[in-house]
Amino acid sequence: MFGTAGSWAPGGYPPAAGAWPAGPSGSGQQWGQGWPSGGQQTGWAPPGTGAPAPRRRRLPALSGARLLAWTGGAVTLLGVVLLMVLAASRGWFSPPLRVAAGAVLGAALIGIGGWLHRRPSGRTGALAVTATGFATLYLVVAAATALYAYLAEVPALVVALVVAGGGLGLADRWRSQLLGTGVVAGAALLAPALTAGWLLVALVLALQLAALPVVLRRDWPVLMLVAAAGPVVYGVVEAVRLAEGAVGELSTVAVALAALVVGLGTAAPAARLVARPPAVAVLVVASAIPTAAAGSALDGWPGALVVLAAALGAAVVALLTRGQPAVRLTAGATATLAVFQATVTALDGAAMVTVLLAQAVLAAVVATATRSRFLLVVGLVLGGIGVLAGLPTSAPPPVSFPQFPYVAGGVVSQQALITAAGIAALVLALAAALLVACGRLGWVRPDAASARLWAPIGLVGLYGAGTLVITVALLISPDRTGFTAGHALVTVSWTVAALVLLARGITRPALRVTGLVLVAAAVAKLVLFDLVALDGIARVVAFLGAGLLLLAAGTRYARLVAEADPPATPR
Repeated sequence: MFGTAGSWAPGGYPPAAGAWPAGPSGSGQQWGQGWPSGGQQTGWAPPGTGAPAPRRRRLPALSGARLLAWTGGAVTLLGVVLLMVLAASRGWFSPPLRVAAGAVLGAALIGIGGWLHRRPSGRTGALAVTATGFATLYLVVAAATALYAYLAEVPALVVALVVAGGGLGLADRWRSQLLGTGVVAGAALLAPALTAGWLLVALVLALQLAALPVVLRRDWPVLMLVAAAGPVVYGVVEAVRLAEGAVGELSTVAVALAALVVGLGTAAPAARLVARPPAVAVLVVASAIPTAAAGSALDGWPGALVVLAAALGAAVVALLTRGQPAVRLTAGATATLAVFQATVTALDGAAMVTVLLAQAVLAAVVATATRSRFLLVVGLVLGGIGVLAGLPTSAPPPVSFPQFPYVAGGVVSQQALITAAGIAALVLALAAALLVACGRLGWVRPDAASARLWAPIGLVGLYGAGTLVITVALLISPDRTGFTAGHALVTVSWTVAALVLLARGITRPALRVTGLVLVAAAVAKLVLFDLVALDGIARVVAFLGAGLLLLAAGTRYARLVAEADPPATPR
């Protein structure tokens, strides 16, 4: 309501024209000329005054106008592509006239867009018209190169980079991510209608290169991802064609590596300058996809070397992005996956299992030295894959004699035994390294709460130790005597290990429980396996050795427990 003359209380109606109090300059303001602060009217307006409508009513109309303008731009670009393709196939006009008509249309649209942008009311249409003009020029360059051969590939890429740089530079000047995205998306989506192969990938790479400085300057993650989408998609298509034998290896590998370099070269500085870590993480993964696809298509050592390039690039990004945990973690995971793919691409069988286990041991050792949880997880994953891959074929536990692959056709294979012994030694080293790393990082403690982690690692270590002992025994005596002697030694060694754990577990319940479980396992092996599978002196040695050790340990253990308990206080 109104108070004194010339004033207005909130909740009432505006005063008559000229009744506003003086503004900052000391002069009154008339109704319809703006608010007293000099801003624009955005609230209530009486009907019939010609004042702007409320913002919530203008948004639907504005969105509809924007959609209409950009739809018109998309249709225009389709018309340009149809003109180029149909004119080339049906002989319409002369080739110079076709290219000139497209260039004139693109330049005219850019000029119209600049003219429209001078007024705020025309800027919605100006963005759509200008993006259509630059995309038209870009497609004209592609057509002049691929359809009419007016330009060689290298000069064409330079011209395309200049055109894209002009459009994206204007987007930077107008501070419109929508304009930059429209230029890139329009050119990249319709370029396959005019060209294909490595030239297509190179053209969209030129768009990504032109977008790089604008993305870093303006912090535009949407433009960054849209510009990266073209090289990723078309690079994968080239890799599929390589697998089918439709394209050459050199050109496909070259464009895949170029996409990797440009993508990771964008991601490394963007991690510091673009305040969108998830978008940068997506860019890191996407940049490695064409290289991984090309490596899979090549197969063998050449494919592995291509994929290792992706691993190296992702590792460099991980080292350069210490202040961005999400990006660094994604880059590290990408590098790890690339190393794994390179391993399985170049190797198979026992060689692959050996390399995977060696990588897992190395990751666990480095994790211990650097206290890196990520590397410890890498060691656990690679070690698990290596153990599961080696169990069935390369180094299965020797539970019978003869047994494949150690004995084939009635002949003991020294090579298979050496391979299994090496894999078993790596498995044992892996279990030890993982336990040390988990203890250093606090993942494994001497209590039952962490048993779900150290128990499976301990079982893997027992598998490695048992297989190593038996295969070495078979190498020394490649007959049933070596087999039975090895199993007897395994049983005795399990018993010794259990007694050590029991002695160390006087005040540590977890170690004590582990020792008791291992004792039970040794006894079970004696009764269920050694009694049936072993014979002669080996069976006697296994039972006597284990029994005497258990007797001595039981006596000693009872004494240690009694000495550890405090004496009862007499009443």
